[in-house]
Amino acid sequence: MKTERLELSPWGQGDIEGLRALATDPEVVRYISDGVPWPEERVREVFERQRRLYAERGYCMWKLSAGGDIIGFCGIQPLGETGEIEIGWWLAKGYWGRGLATEAARCALDDAFERVGLRRVVAIAQEANRASTRIMEKLGMKYEKRMEHRGVEVVLYAVERV
Repeated sequence: MKTERLELSPWGQGDIEGLRALATDPEVVRYISDGVPWPEERVREVFERQRRLYAERGYCMWKLSAGGDIIGFCGIQPLGETGEIEIGWWLAKGYWGRGLATEAARCALDDAFERVGLRRVVAIAQEANRASTRIMEKLGMKYEKRMEHRGVEVVLYAVERV
């Protein structure tokens, strides 16, 4: 999928370096789980999970590229054992503040509703992560509740297809 400035695509075997760069950057993971950069085994597990998810379901947290460089990811995946499908995004720090995460998220949300056929999509973030909750609001998502996810308190927003 393409937007004006971005390409969202499945992860190729050689793309793990792009995910590793994101997942080991303390600023990028500041509001992810416990805020600690990921060890190699977690990077590999998430990378393989996204490749498997795409192969099995036709969607994943897509690799996000700009000008051929991997700058983040954005897409949908199951939200743990909740039965919900979540949309999420990470962006390399050098690309923050340009509206790129919102642009990618709009594309991924449209795909979730139109091609995948979902009726509802949720998103979670730590409440302090105002950049992410603002994106949720821009996507038309509404606050529903606070919850715990993987031992971390988060807020859950949701949007339903109209």
